[in-house]
Amino acid sequence: MQHYKIEELDFLFIYEHKVRELENLCLLKYELDRRGYKVKIMHIEDEEALKAMRPIYHAKVVVTMACYQNSSIEWHTKNFVKFDKIIDMQWENIVFPMDEKDTKAFKNYSGVAKEVVRVSWGEMNRKRMLEAAKMDPKKVKLIGHVGMDFLRDSLKGYYLSKEEVLRDYGIPANKKIFLFVSPYFSDFHTEEYLVEMCRRFGEGWRYYYQDCMLPSKQIILEWMSRICEKREDVVFIYRPHPGEESRKADEMTKKYPNFKVIGEKSVKQWILISDKVYTGNSSTFVEAFFGKKMCYLLFPIPVPSDYELAFLKDADKISVFDDFEKTTHEDDRPFPVSEKLIDEVYTIDWDKPSYIKFADMAEEVIRDPYYNLTKEQLKAYYHEMGTAEKITKALTKITPLYDVYLTMLEKDTPKWKWLETKREARRKLEQIAHEFEKTSDEEIDKIIAKIAKELEK
Repeated sequence: MQHYKIEELDFLFIYEHKVRELENLCLLKYELDRRGYKVKIMHIEDEEALKAMRPIYHAKVVVTMACYQNSSIEWHTKNFVKFDKIIDMQWENIVFPMDEKDTKAFKNYSGVAKEVVRVSWGEMNRKRMLEAAKMDPKKVKLIGHVGMDFLRDSLKGYYLSKEEVLRDYGIPANKKIFLFVSPYFSDFHTEEYLVEMCRRFGEGWRYYYQDCMLPSKQIILEWMSRICEKREDVVFIYRPHPGEESRKADEMTKKYPNFKVIGEKSVKQWILISDKVYTGNSSTFVEAFFGKKMCYLLFPIPVPSDYELAFLKDADKISVFDDFEKTTHEDDRPFPVSEKLIDEVYTIDWDKPSYIKFADMAEEVIRDPYYNLTKEQLKAYYHEMGTAEKITKALTKITPLYDVYLTMLEKDTPKWKWLETKREARRKLEQIAHEFEKTSDEEIDKIIAKIAKELEK
C-alpha cells in the first residue's frame, strides 16, 4: 500500500519554459541553498504534481513564473502544494503599450493575483505595477533580471566555448555565426487560440499576428536565404520563440546547410558565441547589451503602435534587405537602444548581482508575516467544484482512505466505473507532462555545480 506523506520546503520554484527559466532558478537555488534554506524546482506540469489530490509539499513560499489572475495560481499550485505566500518572477515584465495604462489589461492582474509579491526588473515596470495594476508598493520589488547575471564576468565561464557549441551541432569552427532570435508565434494557430489571445490582448492582436507577425517572418527568412546562397562563410542560427513552429524555417534547413533551426540551449549561450545578433519586436537586444554583443532590430513591416514594445519606439531599425545585408559585412551602426532606456527597463547595476538582491528579498518575504496570504485569499482562487469533485476531495482528506485510494488507482482492479474514470484521467495527465520541459534533481544539481564552480573560484 502507498502511504501519503508531505515534504516541508522553504521555497518551491515552479517554471514553465526550461530554456527561459531553469538556469536562472538554479542560480537562485544556489544562493538560497547557501543561506541554509530548503528549495525545490519543478515543472508546472510535473507528473506527480498533476496526479496529486492532496498536498505533497508544504512550501512557505511558492515562486511562480507568472501570476495574472486566480486561474494562474490554481494552474501553478493545483492540489499538490500547500503554501503561505507567493512571489511572482513575472518573466514577462515587458508588456504591449496598450496595457501600460489599461487597468483591466490581462497583464495588469486581478483577483488574489494582485496580492502576491512581484519581481520588477526595472523602474518602468515598477511604475506600471503601481499606477495601472494598483499594487501595494511594498509588494513590488525592484530586483533586475536574474538572467543577466549569467552575462557578468564572474559567470561567463559557466557557458560552453564557441568551439564546443559548434562541435555539438556539426558546424565548422571557422564559420561566422549570425543568431536570429525569433519574436514570432507559430505559422498556424486555431481559431480558438486566436480568440483567446484577442481576449487577453485586444482584437488588434489578430491583425498583429496575421498581417504583421507572419509576413514579417516570411520576409526575414527570405532575407536570410539570400545571404545563405551568397556566403558560405556564414551560418544563420534561427532561434524559435518558445513553442514556435515555422514550416518555412524548417524547409530552409533542408535547402541550406548554413541555416539551422535550434531551440536548445539558452539564448544567452547562443548570444555569447555569436558574431552578430538579430531580433525584431523583442527584448533580446538587452541580453546582447549585457553580453557586450551588437544586436540589430529587423522590422520589415511596421508594428502597430499598440503592440510595439514601448522602448523600441525610437530604436534604430532595419526595414529593407540592402541595409540588412550591409550589417552582415559591416559594424558601423549604433546600438539600437540607448543605455539610459535599458536601465529604466532592466536596471543596470554592475556592482550587485540580481540573484543576490532576489535572495535578500526572499529572506524578507519568508520572515515577515506582512506577505502572508489570508485564509480567505487562499480559498478564493479555486474554481467552482461540482458535487462529485467535492465528495472525492473531502474523502481524500482522510489519510487512511487516501492511502487506499492511491493503491487502488495504481492497480487494475477493482474495475469499478468511477475508479476506471479516475485511472483514465490520470493516463491523460501523464500524456501532457511534457518530456522536453521536464527536469530532474540530477540535472538541477549539475547546473548548480557549474554555477558554484564559477562563483567560488
